[in-house]
Amino acid sequence: MITIQNGKLNIPDEDRFVGFAGDNTVNEKQFVLKNRAEDDCSYSLCLRFDDGTVKTAALSASISGGNTVLTWQIRDEQIHSTGVVTAQLKIADSDDNIEHTTKDFFLVGSSVELSDDGAEEEYVTPSMLRNSINQALSTIASTAPYVGDDGFWYVYDPEEGAYVKTEYYIGGLTMDSAMSDSSLNPVSNKFIKQYVDALGVDCNAFARSYTDLEVADKVSETRKIANLPLSADITSAALVNALLPYTCVSNVVPGSTGGIKGQTGTGSNGEPFFCVLQNTWVRLASISEMNRKMDLAEEVDPSDVDD
Repeated sequence: MITIQNGKLNIPDEDRFVGFAGDNTVNEKQFVLKNRAEDDCSYSLCLRFDDGTVKTAALSASISGGNTVLTWQIRDEQIHSTGVVTAQLKIADSDDNIEHTTKDFFLVGSSVELSDDGAEEEYVTPSMLRNSINQALSTIASTAPYVGDDGFWYVYDPEEGAYVKTEYYIGGLTMDSAMSDSSLNPVSNKFIKQYVDALGVDCNAFARSYTDLEVADKVSETRKIANLPLSADITSAALVNALLPYTCVSNVVPGSTGGIKGQTGTGSNGEPFFCVLQNTWVRLASISEMNRKMDLAEEVDPSDVDD
C-alpha cells in the first residue's frame, strides 16, 4: 500500500511497477493520505521521466475514516516512456495553498509498438534495471531533506543547486546514527524516512510535555486583580485606588447601601459607618460628635495620655 504521512511519500517495492509504456486505463494505484480528511483539496501526481519529460496526473479522492484515499487511473499519455519515473504528490486547497510531498519512484516497462522501426523500443537487462534503480535512489536521496548539526532542517534548492537552511528546528533531540557525520546528505532514502518518522513522533511528544511544564505554574495575562490586568507591574498607588471602593464605601445610606460585614464607610456628611452584617450599616458617630472628639484630641497633652 502506498502511503503518505507527514509529507513523506512511501512506495513499497511491490507497488513500483505501474505497467508498460502505452498501457491505457488497465492499471490503477491507490495512495492513502494518513490522518488527513479534507474535501476542498485537489491532488495531482507529478511524474518526471529519464528524458526530462514531466507529466501530471489528476487523482480522484475519497474519504475513508480519518484518511484520504487517492486513486490514479493510469493512462497512456502519463507513462509514455520506459524506465524509472520519479514521482511527487502535489496538494492544492481552495485558498490556492500548495503543498508537495517527498519524492519516490515508479517503474515503467517497454512495449514493442512504440518503436519507430517496429522493434522493441528498449531492451532492459536486469543489470541495467538495477543500475537505473540505484541511480534513482541516489538522486532521490541526494535531494532529500535532512537535519544539520545545528538542529535545523535543510532542503535542496534546485535553482541554487545546493541545500538551504530552513526555519524548522528540532529541539531537545539528538542526531540519529543513520545520518552521516561527514556528508551533508542522508545515507539512504530508506533511512531518512525512518529517521523523520521517529523524530516527528518524538518532537511532538517533547513539544507537548515541554509546553505543559512551562505553563503549569503561570497565570494568564488576561487575569485581573481589582480590574487591574496582570500583564504588567501594578504600583501600590494603583492597587490602593482600585481597592478603595471595596474597603471604604462612600455616601452610605443605611437600609439602601449594600455592604459586606467588616467594611467601613462614610455618610454624606463624612460621619463614620461600620457594616456589622451583610448590607447592614451602623453609624458610629455623628459628624458633630466626631468634630468634638477631634478637638479634644488636640488639647490632650502627651504626658496625660495614660491618665
